[in-house]
Amino acid sequence: QLTEKAVVSTQSTGELKRFSSGVLVVEGDNFNSVMRTMVDTITKNTCVSALTLSSIMAIPLMLARERLMAGEQHGLLCRDETEEGIFFYKNLFVEEPRG
Repeated sequence: QLTEKAVVSTQSTGELKRFSSGVLVVEGDNFNSVMRTMVDTITKNTCVSALTLSSIMAIPLMLARERLMAGEQHGLLCRDETEEGIFFYKNLFVEEPRG
């Protein structure tokens, strides 16, 4: 059984991220960079499901789902639950940082 400490020590350039579901991932990019890339991807595609994001970004489905949920929790994304599935859109009501 791997501990969080053991996982982090094997990836010196990565950061251990625990999502609210309890899923642990080691990410090489910082959270803001990951979220910015995801929001840009969603903007280019109008909306995405977890499966679509997984395919576009070449990441595991579970990680795509967790990133979408984190984006929603941080107010960057909005979701639409339909009979066809759950789709995420860029939150147009959040103010973009200027810089």
